[in-house]
Amino acid sequence: MLFQRIEKSVWQNSIRFLRNNKKWLPRPEPETFENVVFPPNGEYKLPAMPEEPTYDSALGEQKFKTSKQLISIRGVEEIHTDLIHKQYGLAAVTGGFISAYDFNFIRDRLNRNLLKNQFAIWRVPAPWLPRTKKATGAKPGSGKGNIHHYVTPVRAKRIILEVGGYIMELEARAYLMYLCERFRFPVEFVSEKILEEKKLQEKKIEELNVNKFNWDLALKYNMQDCRRCDGFQMALVGEEELLYISFRRFILITSALPVSALFLCISLALALHFDESTETHCNVKNYLPSISAAVASFSPERYIWRLLIALHSAPRIVMALAFKNFLLTSPLRPFNDRIWFDLTCHIACFINIAEILFLLLLTTISSVENYAVHKISFLGFAVCSIIHMLIATTLYQYSGRRRTSSVGEKSFQYKILMCSTSVLSLLLAAYFYGRHNYFCEPGIYTLCDRCSEALKKNQVDKHGFRCRDATYSCLDCGKAFSLGTYKNHIKCVTENKKYGGKNYVEKENKGEAKQNRWIEQVERAIENVTNKELKDLLQQIRGFSNIPRKETKFINFLQNSIKVRNRDLCVKAWNCISEEAEKMQQAAEKMEPKKNGGDCSSVDNEKELNCKQEASKINGEKVEEIETGKKELRENGMYENGNNSAEQQTLTTDNEKKFKWKRAIKRALKETENGQMKIKRLKAKVIQSYLASGQSNENDENPETIFNAKLCSLGLPIDNKIVRLN
Repeated sequence: MLFQRIEKSVWQNSIRFLRNNKKWLPRPEPETFENVVFPPNGEYKLPAMPEEPTYDSALGEQKFKTSKQLISIRGVEEIHTDLIHKQYGLAAVTGGFISAYDFNFIRDRLNRNLLKNQFAIWRVPAPWLPRTKKATGAKPGSGKGNIHHYVTPVRAKRIILEVGGYIMELEARAYLMYLCERFRFPVEFVSEKILEEKKLQEKKIEELNVNKFNWDLALKYNMQDCRRCDGFQMALVGEEELLYISFRRFILITSALPVSALFLCISLALALHFDESTETHCNVKNYLPSISAAVASFSPERYIWRLLIALHSAPRIVMALAFKNFLLTSPLRPFNDRIWFDLTCHIACFINIAEILFLLLLTTISSVENYAVHKISFLGFAVCSIIHMLIATTLYQYSGRRRTSSVGEKSFQYKILMCSTSVLSLLLAAYFYGRHNYFCEPGIYTLCDRCSEALKKNQVDKHGFRCRDATYSCLDCGKAFSLGTYKNHIKCVTENKKYGGKNYVEKENKGEAKQNRWIEQVERAIENVTNKELKDLLQQIRGFSNIPRKETKFINFLQNSIKVRNRDLCVKAWNCISEEAEKMQQAAEKMEPKKNGGDCSSVDNEKELNCKQEASKINGEKVEEIETGKKELRENGMYENGNNSAEQQTLTTDNEKKFKWKRAIKRALKETENGQMKIKRLKAKVIQSYLASGQSNENDENPETIFNAKLCSLGLPIDNKIVRLN
C-alpha cells in the first residue's frame, strides 16, 4: 500500500509539474504568411454570380431548353482538383448542381466574415444549364415548360471556392464548415495539406493493392468491349502482342510529323545542297532555301518529306470522320435536329478530306515534274484548309461543345487563335509572293561595274556614295548607264524574249506603239511650252507611261492622279499637246510626198484623207474642212473615173468599219453630267461624229432619217424633247 501511494504521488506530482511549466512542452511552429499570393485583379471578396447567362446574338447564341444533363455531374473532375493559392477551400465529394440561390447565400455569409488581407474566389463558372418548370395546372404532355432558373454542374473532387490571405486553418474552418450544409450534395473542407495526404494515401493503396482486377486490366484486354466507350486511349490488339498508345500522345506525334519533316529537309538542303537550293532566277542572294526547293528538288529530302506526310495523312482522314461525329453527338444539341447543321457537318468533313488529298498530291508531284498540277494542288490545299478551319470553328460554337466544359471553352479559344494565324499567314505569303514577282521583273536589278554588286533600282543612289564615278548595267538586257541616266531605264526585254531561245520572234504590240507615239507628243509639248505654270504641270506627268489619249480621261487623270484642281489649266495642257500632235501630223504629210517622188495614187490619197480625218478628230477641227479637202481632190482629178473609182470605193468600204449609230448615241448621252440631252443637240453631235468618221457617201440614206430610226429602236425615254438614259 505504501508503495502504491508513493507511485501515485509521483505520478500526480509529475502531471502538476508539467501543467505549471508549459514552456517545457513541445509547441507547434508559428504560422507565417510570407508565401501568400493574393488575387492579381485586386478583388478580395466573392463577386455576384449572374442568375442568367448572357447570350451574344452576333454569334448566333440564343436561349435553349435541354434535358437535366445528369451526364455533366457523372464521374470525377480531372482538371480543377488543386488549390491555386495553396491554402483552404471547399471541394465536392460527389457530383451535383449549384443554383443561383446557393451562390448568393454563400457570397453574403462569407463576405460578411472576411477580414482585412483575407480573400475568397470562385472556382466554378456562373449558372448556365437551364432548368424548366411547368405552370401550375398544366396537363401532362403539353410540352416542355418555360425556363425557371439556371444551375452549374459540378463533378466529384471539383474545387468550388477558395479562401486565403492572412488566415489560419481554424478561422477557415469556422468560415466554411457550416456552409457545407447549404449545398444539395456532399461537400467537404480541404486544405493544401489535406489534399497532399489524400494523394499519398491513394498512391499507397495503389501500391499495396493485391487485386489485379482493375480498370487498367479491363481496358488492356477489352473486357466486355469497354474500349469502345473509352475515348482517351487507342490500342491495337493481336493474338500474342499488344500495342497500347495514349490518344493524346498519338495526336501530338501525328501533328508534329510535317514540322519535323520540314525541319529535316531544310537542314539537309543547307548541309548538302546549299548553292543549288538558294539559287534564284533573278540572282538575288538567299540565306535559306525555299520550301519547294528544300522538300521536292533534291534527294534524300524529297523521300523524307513524302514518307512523313504519308504517315501524317492517313490518321487525319480518320480524325476528319471522328470530328464530324463529335459535332453531331453533342450533349447540348441545340441545332442537331436541324437539316442545315447536319449538312454543314458533312460538307466540312468532305472539305477536310479534300484538303488532305490535295496535300498528298502536292507532295507527290513536284513543281519540276509537272508545274500546272503542282500549282492547282497547292491552291486547292490552301483554299480548302482555310475554308475548313472557318466552318469547323463555327460549327464547334453552334454544336454546344464549347459550353459543355471548361476544356471546350479552351479548345474554342485555341481554334480561334489558330484560324486567325492561318488566315494571316496566307495573306502574308500572298503579299510576299507578289513582292517577289514585282521586284524580280526585268530592269529592276542592276549591277555595279566597279564592285560587281547586284542592286535594286531604288538602291543605286545610296550605292553611289561608296562607288563614285561608277557605271551600272542592267542584269536583264545588259544596257549600261551612269548614275544620272539610270532612272530613264524604265523598259527592258521581256522574259519571253530573254528565255525564248535564238529563233524567238516577239509579236508586235499595236497598243504599245500608239502609246509610245502619244508619249513622244507629250515630251515634245513639254519642251516647246513657254508658260511656266503649264510647264510645271507637264513636268509632273513626264515620268508616267499610262497617260490617257482622250481629252475627258486626260483631264480626269490630271485631277485625280496629279491632284490638279484647276480645270482650265488641265484644258490648256490638253490643247498644248493637241497642237503638238497637229504639227507632227503636218510634218508627216509633208515628208510623205517627198519619199514617194511627188507621184500619189488614188489609194495613197484616200489614206491621206483618212489620216487627216483622224488628226482633225484629235485636234478638234471642223468637219467642213475635211469635206472641202475631198471636193478639191475630186476637182483636180485625183480620183480615177469608171471602174477604178468603183473598185477603189469597194476596197475602202470593205476595209472601213461600219458606223455604230446606237453606240454613238449612248456615248454622247454618257458624256453629259445627268445623262440627258435635247434631241436637236444630240442629233447634231451624232451626225457630226458620223461625218467625221469618213463613212458617208452620196448614195447613202439621209443621216437624219437614220438617226431618227436608230433613236426609236433604242427605246430611250423622251420627255419634252429631252432624251434620257435608262
